[in-house]
Amino acid sequence: MAVTLSKGSLAVKRLLVPAVVLTLAVIACAGCSRKSEPIIEVGSQVVTVADYERAGRGAEAQYPGLPAQAKGEFVADLRRRALLLEQAHRLGHDTTTLLVNLMRDEEHRLLLQSLYSKLAPRSQPVSEAEVKALYEARKQEAHIWLIYSSSRETALSAQARLRAGEPFSDVARTFSLAGVLPATGDMGWISPGAMPDPLDGALRSQPLNEAGGPYETRDGWFVMRVSERRPRDEGTFESQRAGLENLARQRKQSAAVERAYRSMKDDFDVKPTPGGAQLLFRALSPVSPLTPTPEMLATSLASYRGGTYTLNDALTDMRRADVQRPPFNLLPAIEIWIEAQVMRRVSFLEAQRRHIGDEPDVTASLKAKREQTLMEGVYSLAVATVPAPGPELVALAWERVKPQFTKLESVRVAQFTTADSALAMRVVREAGPGGPLVDVVKKVAPSENVAVTDVHYPNEDPAWAVFQAMFTQQQPGAWFGPEKTAQGWRILQLVGKTVAQQQWEELPEPLRQNIAASAGELARDQRFQQFTDSLATAFQPRMHQDRIAKLKWPVAAAQ
Repeated sequence: MAVTLSKGSLAVKRLLVPAVVLTLAVIACAGCSRKSEPIIEVGSQVVTVADYERAGRGAEAQYPGLPAQAKGEFVADLRRRALLLEQAHRLGHDTTTLLVNLMRDEEHRLLLQSLYSKLAPRSQPVSEAEVKALYEARKQEAHIWLIYSSSRETALSAQARLRAGEPFSDVARTFSLAGVLPATGDMGWISPGAMPDPLDGALRSQPLNEAGGPYETRDGWFVMRVSERRPRDEGTFESQRAGLENLARQRKQSAAVERAYRSMKDDFDVKPTPGGAQLLFRALSPVSPLTPTPEMLATSLASYRGGTYTLNDALTDMRRADVQRPPFNLLPAIEIWIEAQVMRRVSFLEAQRRHIGDEPDVTASLKAKREQTLMEGVYSLAVATVPAPGPELVALAWERVKPQFTKLESVRVAQFTTADSALAMRVVREAGPGGPLVDVVKKVAPSENVAVTDVHYPNEDPAWAVFQAMFTQQQPGAWFGPEKTAQGWRILQLVGKTVAQQQWEELPEPLRQNIAASAGELARDQRFQQFTDSLATAFQPRMHQDRIAKLKWPVAAAQ
């Protein structure tokens, strides 16, 4: 069970979570002097009216309570944020090599993400006709076989062997990239819409038992055989509409990504260098790996308009935490990996050409990431030496979460049992929300009796033990049933219950350890509060209370 502290750690978390406070884009409103007016000044850090409004939009859920109180807590968080950033600046954290490298990687990630969101938006329009066409196509499925290769030449060789009459499974074992598809190439029965184009088109229309292809995707080259087609029960159109619409949208977005990828590959004239993949293969060999000379490190593995991708670039990329290394023993996989790294660089160049890095959303996200990293570093230093929590702090943590832990002692249950299932259903139909079971039965079948039973917990009777969790969660008035029992059909109503506060000693040991660990969070919160108080004393933040008083809360949505 998760332990939730009521207030102890909220200030710290609100300060460090980007979606709450850190999504600040300090973008002054051109020609609007009021927006650029400062409301908080801490050394070199300035929080403006525009910062307040941008950070506050949608943040009211994190600041419950009356508007005046919530606004005060929000402004206090902005003040703490400025104090931490000023401390990071004075410590020189904002100029470290680590931060520079981190922000470079973050910029690359954001630029690529923004580029592809423009080239292939997720919100692809889908017409009713497209959804119906996909529904009709999925009334038939195909048994397909695939060979997957990193090059067109290899795919053509495999296709020639198939057309010469060799068994598909034998050719697949020889030519297909190992570990990606089933060794025999047998993909089983596939429905239209499940594969990317051009494979999906071939699945629908390619003649049976033909070695079709090679089909190019951004992941490589494929040879396909369709061995059989058969009808498929798709259900009604209305029952499938939502899922089919989503599938059609995903397919259009995937196709847009594929078109953008190929277009950039052509525009930048991306080409592998003969022998390049083999050189990297030798350098990665687990047995007697090649030790590259300076000349080898400068050797091109691939070229593109604007540069080359060298062995040194590849070895550098492999040391990056966000780059997955290729299987060192599979040359085709290394070829695919090299192209992926080159296309990453090409995409970055395309994003720069489009000036995506100058767009406000990208600028804001980069600034937020930078400030989050700086604040987390200062916070870690501030709480690094906090000792383990003592008994007093553990007791305080327990007091904060104690209301979450109660135990069921007893319940009063009304119980109606009948052999007539129709009567049981009439009773249920006559029941109003929380209406007494006794009164409903008296109205429907005056001659029938309702038993009222007191049940105590813990209870060893399986007939009642099974209801303990339900009775614990439900409130008096709740109904259960009808359910079939050995005596007939039974309907229960929870008439009342008694709960008691659990004691610390009664909690399971893992839960006590969890609460004790949360006490450590309280200790860090206390230290953090002391730390920010000391920063306030040292930096003397200037609060423009007259301007703050005029600001609205909650903050209105942007127009």
